[in-house]
Amino acid sequence: MPEATVVENQREPLGDLLTKELNDADAFYAASAFLNSGGLAIIEPSLRRILDYEGEVSIVHGADFRITDPDAVRSLAALKARYGTMSYFVHCDWSLLARQAFHPKLYITTADYQRYCAIVGSSNLTLGGLRSNVEVNAVIRGDDSEEPVRRCLDIFDSILASTALVEPDLEFAEKYAYLYERAGDLPLTEEPPSDLAPLYEELTALWRKEPKTDAVWPRTQVDFVAQAIANLTPDDVEMYAHLSDIYSEAERLARSAGVAYDWSTFENSVRGRLNENTLGLGGQDLFERRGGPSGRFGEYRLSRKGTDYVEHWR
Repeated sequence: MPEATVVENQREPLGDLLTKELNDADAFYAASAFLNSGGLAIIEPSLRRILDYEGEVSIVHGADFRITDPDAVRSLAALKARYGTMSYFVHCDWSLLARQAFHPKLYITTADYQRYCAIVGSSNLTLGGLRSNVEVNAVIRGDDSEEPVRRCLDIFDSILASTALVEPDLEFAEKYAYLYERAGDLPLTEEPPSDLAPLYEELTALWRKEPKTDAVWPRTQVDFVAQAIANLTPDDVEMYAHLSDIYSEAERLARSAGVAYDWSTFENSVRGRLNENTLGLGGQDLFERRGGPSGRFGEYRLSRKGTDYVEHWR
């Protein structure tokens, strides 16, 4: 049976509890309405430890251009660029200024992909949310087959499937910083003001689920990885491709296409695309890992969805 307790910040700050859980974890999933540098500073050393040991970190947060500050976005974008086992998304919608539509507070840790600690409540990933605010949170521990642990994992997966998620890079962070500076002085509105609308359109050009609008393929790292696996496992749905071969083939395809990546971090990036899109780990479920989502064999094949994804462009 799952174990459940309730904690409140005045007696047991969530930041202390979360840091303790992260110290023993090799995976962390977080969905927070808001994020700021003070909150990130509490957990960032633990995130780096997990990532240094090739654990998984997946963070989604909202952006209302008032609370979520640019320095926090820059820090997470830099971590994402460095570590291949990290996925990072921002729910970016100008109408959030008026409707506060993205408002979850869900944090999940695990050390073995069987036993989990899920925290659900009122705390955002902000300094106040993790330390000083009056906050109440439920802490649930149990196996991934038990409710409500399973439900928390399913909800996080559904958040990753949102059509309003942007995958930030450092360029995004700089554009966000300018909008953040301007938006603080603006009234709440459904749409960006006319002078900021073009910049906002640039910022949202990375919609995660944006349909392909041309026939040029492959063009993204996910495309290159999918095509690489297809090339390495021709007409054999039972065959797996080894990670080292996927690296080499994806790089060959990208170089042939004339895409300019940072080749010194390309392998980490490829691994990140595999992790965040592997069946059972959220994302687009394009790949299957030998041994299941928690398998450590370093071998992958296309899922049924991944096969359809590649065939669509052939």
